[in-house]
Amino acid sequence: MYDAASVLDADVFVANDWLTLPIASRLAAERGKPYLYDSHEYAVEEGADRRLWRLLVSPYVRAMEARHIHGAAVVMTVADGIARLMRRDHGLLVDPVVVRNVVPSNLQPFRPCGAVIDVLYQGLLRADRGLDTLIRSVPAWRPEFRLRIRGPGEPAVVERLKIQAMAAAPDRIVFDPPVSPLDMIAAANRSDLGIHPIPPTSNQTRYCLPNKFFEYAMAGLALCVSDSVEMSALMRLHGLGEVITADTTEAIARAVNSFDRDRIDACKRNAIEAARQLSWERESVKLVMAFEQLRTGY
Repeated sequence: MYDAASVLDADVFVANDWLTLPIASRLAAERGKPYLYDSHEYAVEEGADRRLWRLLVSPYVRAMEARHIHGAAVVMTVADGIARLMRRDHGLLVDPVVVRNVVPSNLQPFRPCGAVIDVLYQGLLRADRGLDTLIRSVPAWRPEFRLRIRGPGEPAVVERLKIQAMAAAPDRIVFDPPVSPLDMIAAANRSDLGIHPIPPTSNQTRYCLPNKFFEYAMAGLALCVSDSVEMSALMRLHGLGEVITADTTEAIARAVNSFDRDRIDACKRNAIEAARQLSWERESVKLVMAFEQLRTGY
C-alpha cells in the first residue's frame, strides 16, 4: 500500500480505518502534508466476537492507534458513542468528528402493507449479525409475517443459514441474491419492515450505527433493530419502529409481533420524512468542513 501511494501527489492523506493509519502517517511526514484518520468502527473491538482476535489483534490495534492518532490533523468516526470512546482511550482534546454512514438521497414512494408483511434483512450474511437467532424466531411470528434475507456471504455461512431456515420455517423464509448497491434502496422498498438483530455484546455493537439503518429509512420501511444506543436514539426521535430488547428469539418475535399494519404504515411515512434529513447530501457537509479545516488551518 505504501509503495502504491508513495508515487501519488496529494495535499492530504486519508487513513481509511486503522490498517492504513501508519501508512498515511508515514506519507504525510515525508511530504510535509496533513493526514486524516477515518475510523469507521470502534477499531479496538472490531472483532470482539472472536476470542483470538481479542487476545492478539485488539492490543495491536490499540497500540497502532495510540502511536499515530495524535498526529492526525482530523480524526473522524461514524457515531457519537464511538467518538467518546476514542477520545477516552487516547486522551484526545476533543471528540472525533462524527460523519454517519448515511446514503445518498433516493426517496421511495410510500407503499402500504398488503396481506403479507415482508420483513427484510438486507446486508452481509455473517456469523456475527444475529441471523441464526433471527431465523429461529420466525415460527413465533404471527402468520402474516414473512422473512426475506438478501445479501452476500461466505458460501459456508449462507448454506448453514439456509439449512436452519428449512428446519425453522421453510414456507416463511426466502433468500434473495444480493443486488447492486445502486439498486438496494429500490429493492428494499418492496418490503415492509427492515430488521437488524445484531447482538449488542461489545462497545463496537452497543454504539453501532450501520449504513443498513439509513438504507431502510431511505427505502421507506418501518424499522425493527437491536438496542444500540445510537440506533435507539434515532428510532425514538423519528418514530421509526421498535427496538429489540435482547439477543433472544423471544425478544425478536416480541418486537416483530408488536407491529400491526397501521403501525407499520405510520412508521413507513415517518421513515420517508426522516430520510429527507438523514441523507448524504446533508451529512457530507461535515466531511467537506473537515477538509476545509485542513486547507485553512494546518
